[in-house]
Amino acid sequence: MDQIDYGKDDADMALPLQEEFLNRGIALSQKSLQRTEEPDEDENGNRFCLDCGQEIPPARVQILDAVRCTHCASRKERIARLYAGGVVKTSYDEYD
Repeated sequence: MDQIDYGKDDADMALPLQEEFLNRGIALSQKSLQRTEEPDEDENGNRFCLDCGQEIPPARVQILDAVRCTHCASRKERIARLYAGGVVKTSYDEYD
């Protein structure tokens, strides 16, 4: 006859799945934080916005490793939210 393990409840059995889920989330977060664009810097280490060319304040560069000024970064984030939220159509399905 099979023995029943009364020591494990649903929460105990779910723990490995929860740990895997959290580890995947951490890995995705770390991947998203990796810089995908190379900064525009001069020989003195001053960094310039990739979109408008304006100098990025050193504090912003040091804290965020920024490649865009605050104005251009905000604009890029707003556009990304519009696309992610489905506000902006990315296909021509509505014309079919």
